[in-house]
Amino acid sequence: MRIEHRTNAAEQGLAVAHNLLNPGRPRPFTPVPYVWSDQYDLKIQSYGVLRDHDEAAVIDGDADSRRFLVAYRRQDRLAGVLAAGVSPKVLRGWRALIAAGSTWDAAMANAAA
Repeated sequence: MRIEHRTNAAEQGLAVAHNLLNPGRPRPFTPVPYVWSDQYDLKIQSYGVLRDHDEAAVIDGDADSRRFLVAYRRQDRLAGVLAAGVSPKVLRGWRALIAAGSTWDAAMANAAA
């Protein structure tokens, strides 16, 4: 999948450097896709893969308040999150869940906590 965002380019560079400097311990390049955009006073961010999902659930907020977080499920896994007006710190926790291959049920239990 092509990800044409500067975050992905930076992560690719780090992965290449690691693999060049550690030929006996190469790591595959498997980042969690990340995209963000500032639209006037609103920051929109997404982690993971948002297309071809089986379910999308609003976890927090709503569109009217201009602050929300939507989680995307594919089969039994958390596939991605889309947020507007949500702190990047909050989203890093969701990124970690996606990177770990969290199940949907575990991710929803984490959201409720």
